[in-house]
Amino acid sequence: MSGPAPILFVTNMMPPLIGGTPMVYDRMARHAAPAVHVLTAWRDPDIARPIPRWRESDAARPYPIHRIAWLRPPRIEALRRRIGLLDLLLIDLPVMLYALISVIVMALRLHARTIVIGELQGLGWLAIALGWITPWRIVMYTHGEEVVQTAYNRLARLRGPALRSADAVLTVSSFTRDRLIRDFGVPPGHIHLVTPGVDLDRFTPGASPAAPFILSVGRLIERKGFDRLIDAFAEVAGEFPGYRLVIAGGGPEEEALKARAAASGAGVRIEFAGGVDDARLTALYRGCTLFAMPNRTLADGDTEGFGLIFLEANACGKAVIGGRAGGATDAIVDGETGLLVDGSNTGAIAAALRRLLGDAAFRERLAAGGLAHARRHGWDRSAARFIDAVEG
Repeated sequence: MSGPAPILFVTNMMPPLIGGTPMVYDRMARHAAPAVHVLTAWRDPDIARPIPRWRESDAARPYPIHRIAWLRPPRIEALRRRIGLLDLLLIDLPVMLYALISVIVMALRLHARTIVIGELQGLGWLAIALGWITPWRIVMYTHGEEVVQTAYNRLARLRGPALRSADAVLTVSSFTRDRLIRDFGVPPGHIHLVTPGVDLDRFTPGASPAAPFILSVGRLIERKGFDRLIDAFAEVAGEFPGYRLVIAGGGPEEEALKARAAASGAGVRIEFAGGVDDARLTALYRGCTLFAMPNRTLADGDTEGFGLIFLEANACGKAVIGGRAGGATDAIVDGETGLLVDGSNTGAIAAALRRLLGDAAFRERLAAGGLAHARRHGWDRSAARFIDAVEG
């Protein structure tokens, strides 16, 4: 799948950083290799420190990955508060100039034809600068929260100009595509829908254990809906005494969610598995009765960009429950691969749980539909669409 010239992919969001975006970019680069070279940073700009074990992580990647010290200015809020508006001159502009020169030098070294920028909030300014002073084709790669959330810093306020200056914009769902058009004035013809793919070699059906459980996985943050899922499970737990709820993942809401579970009346049947490795995650998908993550959109606009996790569960032969919000509506075909619900409504989530737990034939029909749907969304297809869109 190599193109006429290498594609330079510029982003901070790469492993060993944890999260959905680093995972998507890693998988895309793997399946688009050798067409893609990644340029990233060895310092984490959120904490202004070296990323632990980045060298070991890079050595395990099957695609070229290059690192520089900084791609975007570090937060270092304590220092910024002390120096006030001087932070623009002393921190932001020097780092931005260093990053711009580094990107140009790398593109020249590679003889790249296209530069993909995979970080709208922090690196959108690069699209503007590169578009002004270089001949390369510039592509912005967008997801969800960076499109819908209110701008929270100087660089984020450049989102609109960055998107409109790019030669093309990639996005992961029809929801984000519509927001790009409505909120930022991006011409529809410049937008390419490239949904994330599923690792179909890894996520496959398997045997379920004797003890049935509902699975939920993700970073423990408000928009994922774990709080409402706990309440909904407590509501139906008496009707389905053999079931447990297993929540895998870590995050800032962990202690609050554990307290909520303990107070729910069903706490002894709610398990927090913490962060899990790849093998354990696959085993959980295969072992669960169904998957549920009733995501919702928050007041500040924060929402799911796509919802790849639903397709992963589908690929393991499981019906899913998700929130009717953000890009989850692209990942789930309501009534065919799973059920979409109002993620802010505990009663609606409980009703979906009752329906799937109480009707095995219906649940298995959705599981079969989900498996077929997931198998049409492998990474090979996503990577091919990515290269086609990027190369124009």
